[in-house]
Amino acid sequence: MTATSLPYKTIARLWHGFLKLMGVGPVSLFRFPAACAIVGFLVVHPVSTLAFALPAIGDMPDSIMVQGKTVVLKDLQNPLRQDQANLAKNIHEGGAVYFKKCFFCHGDHLDGKGLLGERFFPPPADFTHTNSVIDLPESYAYWRIMKGGPGLPKKFAPWNSSMPAWENQLTEDEVWKVILFIFSRASERKYPEPQKIDLKPSLERGRELHLEKCAYCHGDSGKGDGPSAKYSSPQPRNFTKSHIKIRSTAFGKIPTDQDIFDRITLGMTGTTMPGWSHLSTSDRWSLVLYLKSLGRKFKRFEDKGKKHEPILIPDPPPFTLESLADGKELFLQNCSGCHGVRGRSDGASTHKIVDLDSDAIWPRNLGKPWTFRRGNSRKQLFMTLRTGLSTTSMPRFSPRIFNDQQIWDIVNYVQTLSPPKKPVLKKVITVKSIEGEVPSTPMNPAWRSVESFFIPLGGQVLDAEKLYFPGVDNIVVKAVHNNDVISIYLHWDDPSYDPILAQTASVEESPPPPLPEHLRIDEPEKEEARKPIEAQEFPDALAVQFPVTLDESGERPYFLNGDSKRPVNLWKWQSHPNGVLEMNATGLKQWTTQPKENHLILSYADYRFGRYSLVLSRKLKTDDVENDVQFAKAVKIPIAFNVWDGSQGEEGTKKAISSWFEMILE
Repeated sequence: MTATSLPYKTIARLWHGFLKLMGVGPVSLFRFPAACAIVGFLVVHPVSTLAFALPAIGDMPDSIMVQGKTVVLKDLQNPLRQDQANLAKNIHEGGAVYFKKCFFCHGDHLDGKGLLGERFFPPPADFTHTNSVIDLPESYAYWRIMKGGPGLPKKFAPWNSSMPAWENQLTEDEVWKVILFIFSRASERKYPEPQKIDLKPSLERGRELHLEKCAYCHGDSGKGDGPSAKYSSPQPRNFTKSHIKIRSTAFGKIPTDQDIFDRITLGMTGTTMPGWSHLSTSDRWSLVLYLKSLGRKFKRFEDKGKKHEPILIPDPPPFTLESLADGKELFLQNCSGCHGVRGRSDGASTHKIVDLDSDAIWPRNLGKPWTFRRGNSRKQLFMTLRTGLSTTSMPRFSPRIFNDQQIWDIVNYVQTLSPPKKPVLKKVITVKSIEGEVPSTPMNPAWRSVESFFIPLGGQVLDAEKLYFPGVDNIVVKAVHNNDVISIYLHWDDPSYDPILAQTASVEESPPPPLPEHLRIDEPEKEEARKPIEAQEFPDALAVQFPVTLDESGERPYFLNGDSKRPVNLWKWQSHPNGVLEMNATGLKQWTTQPKENHLILSYADYRFGRYSLVLSRKLKTDDVENDVQFAKAVKIPIAFNVWDGSQGEEGTKKAISSWFEMILE
């Protein structure tokens, strides 16, 4: 057997054994080019067409300061690693820390595919990658966790990284425990034990897998009360209730075994529940057996000799304009009360349903089909309408009331409310050059010919008061200039607008759905006395962020509102009072408002059917070069965004944020 045919982990172990025999510390030896060539650490993550390199072991400093003391990283060992009597306990406790602090980005599977994994750049590290952190000394992981993105060497652009520095948020003991967990769990994924071919599903194996894989979210007894439960929305399923949201059976009926198996395999899109397809088929069926044992309904069903009656999906009929028109009428009557007339979750009855404290979350935004739990194909939509969604306010559309053709009509209309696929992410926003005046209002038809750019947003989970589940998860940006003025168009979906905005801007809400004809009466309804309009406690707001100055070396301010050496310029629009504040910041909480006489930005906002639209306009150059961004053509200008959904209590550091993007003026 040649050296190159050995598994990587075997090579790593042989190499470390050689170092030990030679009496040479790995950190010091890794500084030599030959050693770096053998065990170099260069991890590339594909995100769209982007790739990012992470630091190698040779980039690790000799020592770091942690809470006022110097920690020498060379030969630093995990003090909990040698405590074999408590190793399993410490790994488990490290898992609890991980599922409170880390899984939003790095994911349940430690593969960098957490809920926020696609929303920040560079993306979270994949600990299961070929050359990952678990193949390096634990001192490397200690350095990266303690110092995070801001502690990276300059060549790795620390101002771009969303990895928090945990030194002031976790104790050293917690850091060492989470390292134990990461190394243990990632090794299981990276170097799985070979499966026995004749292994059969069993209740005991299911219990073992649940405690090992599922309990951090669903709890040891499956009641949905694991360590991560209060950090999840929707919250983990309580299996003792026997409710499975996605089923092939009628509303109120228990799911089939295949339904449970499919959810374990596929996960739940847009939630913290991942798919577990990497587990063997027998292991997944073992989990099915165990999950069924947690609720009484399955045993009762079997004891009574009942059989499932899955709902069958007929072949979809051809799409017709008549079907589309009928579907629109049916949608407005039966669906718009929750989903709104444009499907943006802003229906008239929505506010009576949503209660985030009790985990009664917003109806699905039908304009974002990539977030649909079951999927967005015609047959998947048909099944959702026929079965409803257990434990939610989404009812079933009974065949006693709606025939198959009517369901297909609704499906046809729903699919017109969204783009056919998720917008492609582009890191560079092109600012189109035009002649004449720039469009200054959202409804100007000139915007129709301008390219749109999709900007994902994640919660501010890095520092201070965090926001795990922001009300706004993306914005859309367009921009034009005429060699004198730049105009930036933005829109974002928010199902609850600030009511005071109606006094200063155009507002159009989704009306209550019309009553069916047989329930209508001829007598006009008496209008209730209108209450005075009041502003929300916290306004809805959006800030566009630029560096004040552009560094020729490419160095930028920290993406989270700048830093003490490199300030940022922010254009912050808010719903009350409706207008823009021109601000500067040197950190997450270090914001100052420029004097009113310096405010040069014009704004125009409106709200229509669950969507804010905003246009910001300013001259390319200003006299205040010390505080204002100055725009130049053919130069890449970093740009980032902050959004606050005031109705959800978002204010200050509780906000949605983006990474740095770039804009370039034609």
